[in-house]
Amino acid sequence: MNEKIKNFLSNLPSVPVPEEKLSLKTKFIWTGIILLLFIIMSFTPLYGVSSAYSLNFEILQVLLASHFGSLLSLGIGPIVSASIIIQMLQGTDIIHIDTSTRDGRVLFQGLQKISAIIFVIIENAVYVFSGALSPAGPGLFYPLVMFVQLVIAGFILVLMDEVVSKWGIGSGISLFILAGISLQLINTTFNPFISPQGAIPAIISSLSTGAPLSALFPVITIISTIALFAVSIWLQGVKVELPLAFGRLRGYAIRWPVALFYTSIIPIVLIVSIVAGIQFFGLELFHSGITILGTYTQESTIFGVQEVPVSGIAALLSPPTIQQLYVSYTTTGITLLQIESMIVYTLVLVIGAAIFSYLWMFLGGQDPKSVATQLIESGLSMPGFRRDERVLTEVLKRYIIPLAVIGGALTGLIAALATFLDTLTAGIGILLIVMIIYQFYTSLMSENREEFEPIKDKLVGESEE
Repeated sequence: MNEKIKNFLSNLPSVPVPEEKLSLKTKFIWTGIILLLFIIMSFTPLYGVSSAYSLNFEILQVLLASHFGSLLSLGIGPIVSASIIIQMLQGTDIIHIDTSTRDGRVLFQGLQKISAIIFVIIENAVYVFSGALSPAGPGLFYPLVMFVQLVIAGFILVLMDEVVSKWGIGSGISLFILAGISLQLINTTFNPFISPQGAIPAIISSLSTGAPLSALFPVITIISTIALFAVSIWLQGVKVELPLAFGRLRGYAIRWPVALFYTSIIPIVLIVSIVAGIQFFGLELFHSGITILGTYTQESTIFGVQEVPVSGIAALLSPPTIQQLYVSYTTTGITLLQIESMIVYTLVLVIGAAIFSYLWMFLGGQDPKSVATQLIESGLSMPGFRRDERVLTEVLKRYIIPLAVIGGALTGLIAALATFLDTLTAGIGILLIVMIIYQFYTSLMSENREEFEPIKDKLVGESEE
């Protein structure tokens, strides 16, 4: 890499690293400040957007931690796009930066930051000037004003992510996703002022008016949400523990856990993003008179009047919920398209997440060979096997690859089930909440164990004897 480029990337404005280890209280304070700022920005209306603007793709809000029509209309989308591409370039050795050194880490972070800024500009420009975000009036004035607001908000969000990563808990991206899903979950569960009402107010209203049948689907929604949360939490804890021994310390061994969700949330986020992207671009192409991805029609949905796909690939990737199936069954009958879309959607999510999990394992440096190299360099080996990188790689292949593929497929299946059962948050939201909270937990246990353990014991009802 050119020396001038290295100097430029290394000297980008950045949030300073704490000079000493931060206390848990300090981390909570900084995390709380950034979280409050994020919520304020996500509910600040974007000046210049049409008052008739309506959301067609709720799932995008979950994935991007965004609130369409606000300052954070694209949320973390540009940051995530930049991060994934840089990691892929690093994983495939197209760029090679030694992140084991301080200078290497600074350079890598600088490359990620400048990439995020570029994506903030490009993605917001495409989003605004393509008409995806409807302006309040004709001409270029309103689109330009919206673009400037979104770019400034995007820059601020990049810095907020950096503050959380250095001064808070976990990563800013994870925090923003968790905040967005949690707000949605609270809204769809308890808010009586939205249309339709939150699940609990809807149940109370139905029972008080003597219409118990109307309470059936809100009850199913709550039960299915709780059930899938329980399944996701249980699966998050499933792991295979492999015995490892230190070559220089005889008799001292550890157990290294390989989790079922080995590649975490990235694979399911990628495949759901592709599905949402097909639906999004299908609608934009349809407005331009191109029906290659499908045709759309306006229908009244729980989110108001929206354009929904009725044919083509976009329709096959838009499965019905259990309530929509019931309405179809009692009126016109369940259609072949509804059945086909349920099958295709499930297969796409399950197979797609499994494939992306396999690929991300290699791109993210989590493949058996990379792990074996790291273990050997740390002085670890597997008891009963020769201390050789090739031997250890073959042993790890038996566990890591199947777990990565099966774990990815299971995340796809859970996301599909959540969509069919119409859970209180979008299909992928349940998985994201469970995985992100687990990441925060492991971060606290590794960085602030002494301070966090007493709090954890109180929360779970444990006491010192």
